[in-house]
Amino acid sequence: VHRLDDHALATAAEADRELSAGKDRGALHGIPYGAKDLIAIPPWPTTWGAPAYRDQVRSQTATVAEKLQSAGAILIAKLSLGALAMGDEWFAGTTRNPWSPRQGSSGSSAGSASAVAAGLCGFAIGSETLGSIISPCRRCHVTGLRPTFGRVSRAGCMTLSWSMDKIGPIARTAEDCAVVLAAIMGHDPKDPSTCASSFNYPFDKPVDNWRIATVENQLTDGEKPCVDALRAAGAEIVSVK
Repeated sequence: VHRLDDHALATAAEADRELSAGKDRGALHGIPYGAKDLIAIPPWPTTWGAPAYRDQVRSQTATVAEKLQSAGAILIAKLSLGALAMGDEWFAGTTRNPWSPRQGSSGSSAGSASAVAAGLCGFAIGSETLGSIISPCRRCHVTGLRPTFGRVSRAGCMTLSWSMDKIGPIARTAEDCAVVLAAIMGHDPKDPSTCASSFNYPFDKPVDNWRIATVENQLTDGEKPCVDALRAAGAEIVSVK
């Protein structure tokens, strides 16, 4: 929706200066990312994918964007979403699946999944009310992490459902998603739904005492190797209906 080239290049130059001076903000320092365009980041518009809001500029910066800025990540673009966070159709048309451009990328985190799949950014931030991270990730063959409700602040993000909305990362691997989640999660007084909880990554706890459920007859070809790897590492895999 909006490319932020000048901002991105200036932020990247600042990241280079910090790293050269020995200031390392962590794994995301200098990594380019995109934000679903229901995440408010002034002074740029936050369009919600809808014609009526295409020039809307919010006054509050979303907490998730503030946390990523503190972690040194570099915002390069505001990414398309289905109008008012539904589907992959927005005021400029359909967001496409890069692997099959005749096909929509599904929604509503359509641009976030599509941009990561196309290699345009290291990771992106999406949101999910009911499938809006998982669905475009499956369509575009990238990895999405839909956090538990209340783990990541939604302050400064468009509300579709107060009791269901979640903010989460989209990346190429589960490990990348874990790195991003560790940076964006946590209690936020601006979002009363958030709670104090721990998530430490990287971690070295063994998985041989884990019990992991899979949905009966629902594993895709891409998911089966993940289950096999967990089983080989000692986890107990159980099938549920």
